[in-house]
Parts: sequence; C-alpha cells; structure tokens
Amino acid sequence: WLLCGSAGAICWWSGGHSDSIDPDSYKEAKLSSFSSHSDIDDDDGGGTHHDSDPPPQDSQHSDSEEPSKEWDYIRVDGLSILPGLCCPHHDRIQSNGILRAHDFDDMMLRHPTEVGIGIDHNAAFLIDGDDYRVIYPEGDEALMVGSVMLPEEIFSEERKGVPGVWIKEVVMNGKMLSCRLCPREGKIGELLKVPVRVESSVRHMKVAALENPDDGPMRMSYPGFGARSLFGESG
Repeated sequence: WLLCGSAGAICWWSGGHSDSIDPDSYKEAKLSSFSSHSDIDDDDGGGTHHDSDPPPQDSQHSDSEEPSKEWDYIRVDGLSILPGLCCPHHDRIQSNGILRAHDFDDMMLRHPTEVGIGIDHNAAFLIDGDDYRVIYPEGDEALMVGSVMLPEEIFSEERKGVPGVWIKEVVMNGKMLSCRLCPREGKIGELLKVPVRVESSVRHMKVAALENPDDGPMRMSYPGFGARSLFGESG
C-alpha cells in the first residue's frame, strides 16, 4: 500500500483530517473549472491547469495577498483497515490560512484514543505486509521540502527541512499531545494501536454532504461530456 495523495491516504484509516468543507473543493466548483472534454480527460487522467486555477504552491505559504477564506478542517471516517487518524498535507497552509499540523493537533485532542499519522505534502507512507517505509523524492531539490529539520528531528512550520511523517498521541490523561518523527522504516505494529473508541464527527458533515451530492460521477455529471472508462466508452 502506498499511503499518499490526500483522500487516497485518508481512506484506509479509521478517519482523517479533511479539507472537504473548503468551498473550492465542492463538486460544482471543481466542475466549473473545466470547459471541454480535453480539459478533463487528458492522457494521465488529470485535468489541465487554467488561468483561473490557483497555481501550484511549492511552499506552504501563498504569495497571494487575498484574505484567508473562512472554513474549517473536519474529521471524516475512513474504511478502518488501519487504526489511526491520518492527516495528509500535514505541513501545508491552505486557503483558510491555518497550518494543517496545528489544526490536526487540536483534532487529536478531541479524539484522544487514536494514533495520529501526519504525512507531509511531499512524503508518502508505504506499507508492505508488516513493514512500513517513509519515502520522498530524494535528489529532487524542488520536492525536498518538508517539516523535518535534521539532525535535530524537530518540526519546522516554515518547511525548512525535508519531507517526513509524524506520529502523534494524546497522553497525560488527555491533557497533552506527544509528537515524534516516524522512523524511515520499521514494523507497522510498533506504530499503531487499536483505539479504545472511535468517535465519528458530525461537525460540518451535513454541509459537506449537501455541497457534494451523490448524484453520479463527477465526469458524467458534466453536461455533454463523454468520459473514457476502463469498461468502455460512455457518453
């Protein structure tokens, strides 16, 4: 298993730290950014960038002078194949102006029996049987940006270190959060534990569900669009 890629990381765990309440992530907002077949269905399965799209950020900080938008990160349920609470893009600040690592700390205190897994934007968590590895694109200076300051193994809010994964646990009877750097490799059983309880959160979930209706695949819901499929053509 390769645990990276935002929701592609969250889904395997008991739950995750999600930006699903970000208005820019809503279904209609995503659909409105596309204008043609070629815009959406290019060769690698992703969309092309438009002038109206925000440019990719190499840093957690945006150069834009636009004010921060008002929305909150939320806890979403996963498939519970792995016990734990996962936070992708752990070292990034998004359009609400809040560092995900800090908000994840607060979420952990609300869910004190779960182990937290904070995966930096340029890192991935690879599980192979009972073993795990933390990987990132070594040798690529543009992507060698993350929260891990070495050799001290301390967290850098300014992302002046290398990518990594952080393990978080609530201790002292729920009064304090412990945070440690995940080793580059080891046994998955040494990191995780089955929580005493998993509390699903309804915080903003009704809004997220309303703005992302289950009325068909995104591509099929776009008027006049014919999507390629592994199972043949559809239109």
